Amino acid sequence: MDPLFAQELCELNNRFYCTWANSFSDTRHNTWPGWNRCLKESGLTDRPLPLLEQLHLLDVACGNLRFERHLARSIPNAIIEVQALDACDELAQNGIQLPSNVFASFTHCDVMEELQSSTLADALRFDTQADLSVSFGFLHHIPLPEWRATFLKALVRATKPGGFSCVSLWRFLTDEGLAAKAKESTASGIAELGYPKEQFGKGDCLLGWKNEKGAYRYCHSFSDEEINDLVSAVSNEADLKARFQADGRTGTLNEYLVLQRKR
Repeated sequence: MDPLFAQELCELNNRFYCTWANSFSDTRHNTWPGWNRCLKESGLTDRPLPLLEQLHLLDVACGNLRFERHLARSIPNAIIEVQALDACDELAQNGIQLPSNVFASFTHCDVMEELQSSTLADALRFDTQADLSVSFGFLHHIPLPEWRATFLKALVRATKPGGFSCVSLWRFLTDEGLAAKAKESTASGIAELGYPKEQFGKGDCLLGWKNEKGAYRYCHSFSDEEINDLVSAVSNEADLKARFQADGRTGTLNEYLVLQRKR
C-alpha cells in the first residue's frame, strides 16, 4: 500500500465516524475482558490503592470514554486525571458524563494527520507524563506498518519512566465468521468506492456498518509477525510486561501488549 492511498483510507475512516458517531457509540458500552488483565499487569488492581491517590491517564482515540468509566470502577479510591484525544468530537461527547473521581480534558486530535505530518510526539506531549497510556480499538485503523510503529513509540514516550502503555490489536480474521464477513464487505467496498484492489495487502479490509450503503471503514487484522515487529520497534524504550489474547466469543479476538517504559 502506498502512502497516498493510506491517506485516502484515513479520510474514509474520518468520514465514517463523523457520519455514524451516534450509531457507533450506541454499540460501544460494554467493557472488554482484556482491560482487567491490562490493569492487573500494570499494577493498578493487584494491590489496594491509597485513598485519593492520583493517576494520570493518557487515552489516545478515546471514543466515548468507556474505558475511563471502567477504570473508575476498578480503582474507586484513585483520582483519575485524563488527557483524552480523538478525531471525532461527537463520539467523545457521547461519553462526557463521567464518574466523580474522573477529571477529563478532551483534545481534538487527528492522530493520522499528526502521523503523516511527523508531529504526533508533540501532540501527545502534556505538562505531566502519563502513569498509564492506552489506545484500545485504534491501531487496526492505521494502514501502514511504519505508521503503527511510530504511533506506538510516541505512546510510550508520552508515558513517564516506569509507567505503562497498553494497546489492543484486533485479530478478526482469525474468527471464521468474521473473516467471511470481512471478505465479502471488502469486495463490495472496493467495488462501490472504486478503490484499486492491489493496494490492499494481507490483513487489510473494508468493514461495513449495519448494511448501510457506503458505510465502510478501513480495518487491519494483525498477524503474529506484525505484532512481533511492533514489540521490537519499542524494545529500546520499553519492556514487554505482558502479551495475551482476550475478548470476543473465543477469547482471542484482540491481542494486547502491556509495555513498561524503561527507567
